[in-house]
Amino acid sequence: MAPPSTPGRPPVTDADRLAALWSWLCTWITADGGVNGPVVHRSDLKRMRAIHDTPWTQAAVIHGLLELYRRSGRDYWLTHALRLGDTQCTRQRSDGAFRWAGHEDDRFSSLVHNALADCALLDLADVLGDGGDDARRTRYVAAAEKNLEEYVIGVLYRPALQGFAMDVTDYYAGRDRFVLNMNSVAIEALVKLDRQRETDQHTRLVRTVGDRIRSLQSRTGGLPYSDLEPDTQVSLYTALALRGLPGLSVVTGDAGWAQLAREAVASLHRLEDPDTGLWYHKLEGRRVHRFPIFVAGAGMIGNALLDAAPLTGDRLDVDGLARRLLAFQYPHGPLRNFIGYDHPDNGRSRGSGTDCWEDVYPTPNWNAQAFHFLCRVLPPPEPPVSRSRRSERRWSRRYLYMETRRLSLVAAAWPPRSIVFAVLVKRLRYGIVLPGPHMVLRAIANALSRFWWGRAVVRRIRPPR
Repeated sequence: MAPPSTPGRPPVTDADRLAALWSWLCTWITADGGVNGPVVHRSDLKRMRAIHDTPWTQAAVIHGLLELYRRSGRDYWLTHALRLGDTQCTRQRSDGAFRWAGHEDDRFSSLVHNALADCALLDLADVLGDGGDDARRTRYVAAAEKNLEEYVIGVLYRPALQGFAMDVTDYYAGRDRFVLNMNSVAIEALVKLDRQRETDQHTRLVRTVGDRIRSLQSRTGGLPYSDLEPDTQVSLYTALALRGLPGLSVVTGDAGWAQLAREAVASLHRLEDPDTGLWYHKLEGRRVHRFPIFVAGAGMIGNALLDAAPLTGDRLDVDGLARRLLAFQYPHGPLRNFIGYDHPDNGRSRGSGTDCWEDVYPTPNWNAQAFHFLCRVLPPPEPPVSRSRRSERRWSRRYLYMETRRLSLVAAAWPPRSIVFAVLVKRLRYGIVLPGPHMVLRAIANALSRFWWGRAVVRRIRPPR
C-alpha cells in the first residue's frame, strides 16, 4: 500500500519511490561514470576516506538499469547502463584484475568483486548482442575474458581448494579459503562467458568448482561462508552463493542443483526476522546472531530468491518483499543501511542495539543492491527522472547525518567504535575524514598487514576473522 500523500499533491507511487532512489544514486555518479560512495560493512569494516567506485556497487546499478531497460524498452536506462559499463572497463589493470575491487578494503582485488564486474559486462554484452553496438559488445566481452582467464583462473585458482582463493593474499584469514559465495559468482561469470563465446571451454572447471560447493553444504541444507568456517552461515552470503546454481543446472543437466537451491532457500526462510520481515545476520553453529540486520543490502537476498525461483518452483510474494524494504526508505530516496549495528552480535561487546550512525547512514554500496531488486519488481519510472529532495538531516544524541545533492556529512561521538567526523564531496574520490581511535588502530593494522612480518604481528594481537 502506498504511503498517504500530502494534501494538494498527487500520491507517491511505487514508480516515484524507485525514481527517488535512482535520483539519489545519481548524486554519487562521477563525471567519468563511476558510482562513488563510502563503504560501511559489518564487523566495523569501513572505507570512508577513499570513496571511489567499486564493482560491488557498479555492477548492481548496471543490473538494475538493464532490468528497467528490458521492462520498459526506454533507451534512457540502457544509455546510463552503458556509461557505467564503459567506466568499469577503464578500471582494468594490465594483469587483468580490476582496480578498486576490494569493496571495504583496497588491499584486495578479490574474487567476488572481479566476478561481479564480469557478470555485469557480460550482461551488457548480451543486451547489445540483439543488434546493438558491436564494438562496445566486443570490448565488454574482451574485458571479462581477460579478467577471468588471466586473473581469476590464472592467479586465483588453487587445485588444492578445487576452486578459487579469495585473493592473492587473504588478509582476513591469513591463508587461502574456498569462499562459497565468491566461487558461485565466478561460476556465473564463466558460464556467461562461454555463452557469449558459444563454447563449453570452462564446463569442466565449472563442474569442479560446483562439486566443491556441494561438498561443503551443511547437513541442514545451508551454505556456509567458507571451508574454514563450515558452521557459519551468513544470510547475505547464502543468497549470493545461489547465483551460480542456475548456470550449473543448465551446464550440467543435474537435477541435484535444484534440490540444493531448495534447501538453501529453506535455510534462508528459517533466518527470517519476524519483527522486520528481513533476515537475521548469521547462524553460527546453533546460535543465531540477529544483528546487524542488512536493510538496503537485503535487496541482494530478494534477488537471490527471484533467481532461484525457476529451480525451487517457489511462487514469491514479490510485492511483499518490496514492501519490507520500502518501509525503511527515506524521503530523499535511499534506504538505511542496518539495524542493530552497535550490538554484541556485531563484535561490540557493550552495545545494546541502539541506533548509531552506521545504521541510519545510507551508502551506495548497499542501496545499489536494493535498487537492483526494486528495478525487477516495481513499475519502471518514466524518464527523465525528477530530482530527489535537495537535503536531508537526521540526528540523535549519538550522531548527526546531513546530506545534500553535492555533500554528505556524518559526525558521531558515541559509542567509541563509531567516533568519526566525515565530510564527503560526492563526486570526488577522497573525503575529509577525522577517524576515531578504533578506525585509526584498524588502519595501522591494515598497513602493517601488507608485509609478512606485519601480518604475523597482527595475528598475534588479533585472531583471524
